[in-house]
Amino acid sequence: MLTIYRFPALYRLAMRVGYGRDYARRHALVTDLVADGIGHRGDVLELCCGDLALYQHLARRGLAGSYLGLEQSCAMLRLARRRGVDVRAFDVRAGGVLPTAAAVIMQASLYQFHDIADILLPRLWAAARRLLLIAEPVRNVSQSRSAVARWLARILTGTDDRVHTFRYTEATLLELYRRCGIPVSRLDRTPGGREVIVCSVKAP
Repeated sequence: MLTIYRFPALYRLAMRVGYGRDYARRHALVTDLVADGIGHRGDVLELCCGDLALYQHLARRGLAGSYLGLEQSCAMLRLARRRGVDVRAFDVRAGGVLPTAAAVIMQASLYQFHDIADILLPRLWAAARRLLLIAEPVRNVSQSRSAVARWLARILTGTDDRVHTFRYTEATLLELYRRCGIPVSRLDRTPGGREVIVCSVKAP
């Protein structure tokens, strides 16, 4: 199946085009939330870390000293090896044990697991010692009024095993949190409104 996850450079270009002005702002906002939530001493676990765009923002702020990425795409794993970043092969659907970290992050990927989200989100919450941060698109090209644009977006953002037609809205994402009994400590939106960022914080 054709998927941009096989081509990191194409993936980054597609993300830049899809998010527009929100592209850099979303990473900056997530980085700010990590800094506020765990400071410079905490470790960070990022699931589905992709092309390491967030890692680069964290590193520039001195927040990536204890960073671990989990990723299934072979192309993205090769990219991480070339850059010397600690990223390990991990299949979220396989249900393996998640490493714990002060901050657990998943960006723009929860929709791919919506059918198991009621199980996955509590797993992520259990792995977070202090902060769980989920950034999820709620406006994107796959929901365009153009049938051609929707088809192309869904094909290109499909993974090796399936095409993902489901997308969250802010309401359905918050309903998931309510069902799972996970607190929403803070909710932010990127300036262009394309993405919702939900922070859940555990008491010290």
